[in-house]
Order: sequence, then C-alpha cells, then structure tokens
Amino acid sequence: MKNIFEQQYKVLLMETLLNGDLCENRTNVKTYKKINQALNINLNYGFPIITGKKIFFKKALAEFNWIYEGKTDLNYLHKHNVKWWDDFAINGKLGKVYGYQITKFNGFFNQIEYAINEIKNNTRRAVITLWNPCDLNQQALPCCYTQLNFVRNNNNLNMIMNFRSSDLFLGLPYDIVVGALFLIKISKECKLLPTILGLNLADAHIYESHKNQVIEYNKQPIYSLPTITDDFKLINYNHNKLIKAKLIK
Repeated sequence: MKNIFEQQYKVLLMETLLNGDLCENRTNVKTYKKINQALNINLNYGFPIITGKKIFFKKALAEFNWIYEGKTDLNYLHKHNVKWWDDFAINGKLGKVYGYQITKFNGFFNQIEYAINEIKNNTRRAVITLWNPCDLNQQALPCCYTQLNFVRNNNNLNMIMNFRSSDLFLGLPYDIVVGALFLIKISKECKLLPTILGLNLADAHIYESHKNQVIEYNKQPIYSLPTITDDFKLINYNHNKLIKAKLIK
C-alpha cells in the first residue's frame, strides 16, 4: 500500500535536522530540536512501520504486549530479545513504568478497562494518562509518550499519542509501531475500525551523534507498507538494511 506515512516521517526528520535549533539538554549530546510537531497516520494505507531501514517488528510487538499486559520486569523483554530497556534499569529494576501506569494507575486503576468502557459509551473521555508525578521518583525512565486519547468517529476509532519527548531517529519508529498496535487492539475490543493514529511531539529531536545515520536513511528508497493479520503478523514487510545508532540515555 502507498507509503504516505514514511514520506511525512522523512520530511519531519530532515526539517528537524536542517532547520531545528541545536540545543543542550540533560544528556551530554546536543540535539537538533523542533517543538510541537505533528503527524497523522492513516492505518487504511497499511501498517505504519518504517521501510527505509530495518525495524525489528517482533521486538516492538513484545514491548507492546509487555506494556498492554501491565508488565514492568526485564525478564519478559529478555525472553523476546529486547535489550534496550537494560540501559535504563536501576539495579535491574524499571519501577512503575508504562505497564504499571496503564493497568495500575495509583496502585489500582486499570485505564484500559476504563477507556474501552468510555469508547463503547461513545463519550469524549477515553483518555489514558501515563504521566503520574507522584511516581516519577519510582521510574527508571519517565514515560516519553504521556497520553493516549481515543476519539470515536461513528464506526472508526482514532488515537492521539501525546509525547513530552521524542527521539525521532531511534525511538519514534518503535513508538509508532506500539501506538498502532494499541489502536488496533482497542478497536478490536470495541468492534470499531482503527483509522487515524495522530502524534503530537512537544520536543521532537535528533541527537547530534545520529546526524550521519539520518542522512544515510534519507537517501534510502522506501517501500509500500505491509498489512497486519488479526494475530499481529506482518505480511509483505519489505525494508532496507539496519542502520545502527547509539541509544542516548
């Protein structure tokens, strides 16, 4: 299917690299930064996974399941060969990160059940929040996307992800996969059609150390988007080579 999504993603990358402000931050690596950037991705055109470089879909799927099922341990991730969370762990623990906030907000509140109920009742209150200031000191990494806002439009379901911070080259492609899986999963629970995945990026940035990789990726051709089955398997995912870049923590 036509890949409008990745064309937009490439524009965002190059606009940030060429016209973003070079800024210092809490890390020792400066970033090219643009504020308040947005993407709207239509799932009717295919599953939104980057094709100009290789993305490990099975790892992204494992991270989605880990979050959706309320897990916070590293063991589950390690079983699925997901190691990028290891760099953030403190004494082997991650604390009250995404899965905890989604299924046990304030220790007891399941936000998935709440959101599904609100969607079925056709309200405008189907919001999942991941930003809990009371738990920040118990998180190895504060959540980068802080809100999932579900918007029903007749028989279509849309989801807006609000990001406080987005690493455009390394993190965002995987966050998009996770977000799309969230929208598809919740839509299925509500017997609706997953449609628009909207992204609002408060702090969209490219690390200065990723500059060469961004330029290399931008030169690569892109392919038609794959489709996804009901049991979350990708069909016809064509992609270019893996472009490695160091994770900045």
